[in-house]
Amino acid sequence: KKNIQAKPMRDGVPEYQNYAKNTAEGLAEHLKATAGKYVTRFPPEPNGYLHIGHAKAMNFNFGQARLAQAQGLGGETIMRFDDTNPEAEKQEYIDSILKNVSWLGNKPVRVTYSS
Repeated sequence: KKNIQAKPMRDGVPEYQNYAKNTAEGLAEHLKATAGKYVTRFPPEPNGYLHIGHAKAMNFNFGQARLAQAQGLGGETIMRFDDTNPEAEKQEYIDSILKNVSWLGNKPVRVTYSS
């Protein structure tokens, strides 16, 4: 099994419109960084509690990684806190988000922070 593009082409779509296909150089760099695994991320902002939309995104991202693992392709999800509004960020929200992610049965491979 070989992952050479983000998603398969639809029937009838010309090759030049395949925005998801990697160049040979880009694919080589990607495979070197990921070892061919599917890597997803869950990027909540730590400025409030999670809501149903977060649960949907979490289910999709962690679920895709689990599906890839089940198919023998390898998969992992990175938890990345995005603080686009640092004034509203609180440790209380970070702790709550991590607790909810775990409660829903998800375990990120690592937790990162970006701004």
